[in-house]
Amino acid sequence: SYPDQTSGACFAGMANAPSAAPSALSDIKYYPDYDTDYEDATCLPGTMDGRPSFSSMAACCIGSYPDQTSGACFAGMANAPSAAPSALSDIKYYPDYDTDY
Repeated sequence: SYPDQTSGACFAGMANAPSAAPSALSDIKYYPDYDTDYEDATCLPGTMDGRPSFSSMAACCIGSYPDQTSGACFAGMANAPSAAPSALSDIKYYPDYDTDY
């Protein structure tokens, strides 16, 4: 929704935001933080050798921490859902048209 935004505000609003705005949505990847206890772990932006990568933080949380009862992975998301979704298709995002471009 904001492909020409030069301020980076949209990406800066993400939990674990990338250090630079990606040029395409397909450039954004997340990987599970296996160095943290399962119940406290989240997904981190980027990729790491030997770990799976996912196209969204939500997909990473669902794929990497399906039995996490603490909700820590989803709580680490900007605009976290009020309850952990059971499937990626349960998650919806929309552009914030009330904020300046």
